[in-house]
Amino acid sequence: MESLKKSLQQSSIAEIVKRAREGSYVTRISKEQAKVTKDIGGILVPSAFQVPNEIVDEGWLHELSGAEMKVLLYIIRKTFGFNKIAGDRIPLSQIMQSTGLSRQATVVAVDMLERCRLVRVIRGQSPDGLRKTNFYQLITRGDYNKLK
Repeated sequence: MESLKKSLQQSSIAEIVKRAREGSYVTRISKEQAKVTKDIGGILVPSAFQVPNEIVDEGWLHELSGAEMKVLLYIIRKTFGFNKIAGDRIPLSQIMQSTGLSRQATVVAVDMLERCRLVRVIRGQSPDGLRKTNFYQLITRGDYNKLK
């Protein structure tokens, strides 16, 4: 650990950023995904997922309930955390199990996130009317700018 600290102290910021990018998820995604995500910027940290700044900076952290934050963080993890920027199909049971919330609390939290325009839910339904897994997308600042 001490040798790592010493190595970082002797390195320029540019070298640290270069090393971080070379060892990050960016180098492990397909060329197509890299094109889609290249304008996101920043350093991707291995074994971690990023939360958009607007979640904290614009006061959502303060305003959302604990259940809503749990569900939002889980959706962020399952989408952005797995480089699925466009969204992902996530079973409600998986959200419930991972957050420890009841079905009702999970449904209410998802509904609130949707009404706050933080999450877009595309509800799955088969032609015979049976329910299928919903598709969840995180709505980012870029989405807001397109809607204006």
